[in-house]
Amino acid sequence: MTLNSIDKLLNSILSQPQWEKQRRYYELKKIWYEIVNQKIAQHTSPIYLKEEVLFIATQSAVWAQELSLQRRTLIIKINRRIQNPIKDIYFVFGKWYSQNTPPIPEAETNLSHPSLVESTEFITQPKETPQEALQQWFEIIKQRAKNNSTCPCCQSFCPEGELNRWGMCAYCFRENNQ
Repeated sequence: MTLNSIDKLLNSILSQPQWEKQRRYYELKKIWYEIVNQKIAQHTSPIYLKEEVLFIATQSAVWAQELSLQRRTLIIKINRRIQNPIKDIYFVFGKWYSQNTPPIPEAETNLSHPSLVESTEFITQPKETPQEALQQWFEIIKQRAKNNSTCPCCQSFCPEGELNRWGMCAYCFRENNQ
């Protein structure tokens, strides 16, 4: 039996009406790992779907609290990707371990953040006066501004990564998704 036939078999089983709940849960679990960043995915795992409420297990109560504050945004992101919207998300402390999310080194967690601006300037010597330090800072900002693009919504400078990911700056994205 080949992998293609197993895949076809699984799809045919999940397309049957009695498997609708499991198919929906499987779809939501897949979407969860697509919409959250790798650090959140590492500390969470969707555990079940009950009456249009998605239950997410978290590694700690701190993660449950943090994600509860982002609940509305996460529901909007999920509902944009599915036909039948979910009503709510509950974050539960415990049962969080997921084999789907391999551990990543702490040093790599922010390397792909869209707001990351790689610094090419290295300040070797501190300046003598505050005015010189301020002037040096202005020069660095001018250099960065040359490399930045402008947000199509607010016309402010923003890193290229934000435009690639959201099509606008992080501030406009946040305002549009609250």
